[in-house]
Amino acid sequence: MNESEHKNEEVLFEDILRSLRRSRVRTEIVMYLYKIYPRASYPAEISRNTGIDPTNVLGGLRGMGNRFDAESSLLTQGIVEKVEHKKATYYRLSKLGKALIENMRKF
Repeated sequence: MNESEHKNEEVLFEDILRSLRRSRVRTEIVMYLYKIYPRASYPAEISRNTGIDPTNVLGGLRGMGNRFDAESSLLTQGIVEKVEHKKATYYRLSKLGKALIENMRKF
């Protein structure tokens, strides 16, 4: 990795951390998905296991209206990936998301 790529990665990491610090919902979703990694989960299950309203879970994952801007959504930032299986949509922590959590835990 050259210096420019490394710098871009640090900026991305900082942007994601800032986004997580601004949203308890996004943070709790990420931590739940980290706990069950590499399994995927569906929004109702995430809601049940985190105590977050299902609508807010979807907002954190995909963005929704003014409350959860799409640019800061976990999917847009690449922290979470969507998994389609038998006409159902599941969400799983991405490799980037897993690396992010593991880096955070070092501090």
